[in-house]
Amino acid sequence: MRGLILSAGLGERLRPITSKRAKPAVEFLNIPMLGFPYYWMNTLGLHEITFNTHYLPDSIRHAAMHVVSPQMPMHFTHETAILGSGGGIWNARFHLQGDENFVVANGDGVILCEDHDVLERMVDFHIEKKALATLLVCPLEGVGTRIPGVWMNSYGEVCNFGKAPKQSHAECFHYASYMILNKRIWDYLPEGSSNILYDVLEPRIVQGEHTYGFRVDNMRWYETGNAQEYLQATQDCLEQVRLGTRLGRCVENILEAHAPPFSLHSDFGQRRLVADVANVASSASLKGFQVLGECEVGPYAILEDCVVLPQTKIESSASHRFEIVI
Repeated sequence: MRGLILSAGLGERLRPITSKRAKPAVEFLNIPMLGFPYYWMNTLGLHEITFNTHYLPDSIRHAAMHVVSPQMPMHFTHETAILGSGGGIWNARFHLQGDENFVVANGDGVILCEDHDVLERMVDFHIEKKALATLLVCPLEGVGTRIPGVWMNSYGEVCNFGKAPKQSHAECFHYASYMILNKRIWDYLPEGSSNILYDVLEPRIVQGEHTYGFRVDNMRWYETGNAQEYLQATQDCLEQVRLGTRLGRCVENILEAHAPPFSLHSDFGQRRLVADVANVASSASLKGFQVLGECEVGPYAILEDCVVLPQTKIESSASHRFEIVI
């Protein structure tokens, strides 16, 4: 199966971190975010992967080359102007055509699932239903009211997208950044910019094409759009490891697949992920949860509930609390 990772956003809410690299290239748990969708998509036995780029494209290329297996054929498409989620697929059409179905994910689609075969089951469901599209969805507080969502009937068919249902008795779920598309989508994608949900799928639903939501409750979708959300997501992932949950085991599997050599401390209340190349002074104080990349932490520095990104030097006696340190 071919796959596409969409990564054309500007990541403005995560500045200044995204001033030097695109958001999917920003490390989360010491792995570029695009490593998370690649991990899940690769459970489908990918034979090709394509990344689309716009902002700081070299950072996406660099991150992808550190994550993707050297044996995997890899392509890049570039958007000189942002084309949207539908336009990104259209822009990559030459690398995606040829398969009956292909998988698409957002480059910052950080999810954890208790079941390793979740996307395999989603593909089987998609094929059984002869769907034009199947979206991974999950419950989320505020979806359908505070934020738009995917409205589905009792059979799992998508009725519409947004904050209000267009059919009675529809239930709303969150689109969790992954979808399977049938090759029929090439008959409907317009040239240039479009939104895959509102401009492409919703009109086809009205015309009788079938789009489904594949509901998964035993998963976590993480918002990482700003520093506070990113840190809360980090804290929850490390807490799952500490508690020894199935989601925690999922974290460990992803780290083992894509993180640089590390030590992971989750005993006696500790929640700490430290790259082996991190240089931490013995007198430094580490409190709460920590993720330390390839960094240097000076003597008597204090870090409490922090993520220190690679190539960062923390001076002696510096103090940081609930921060992404760059």
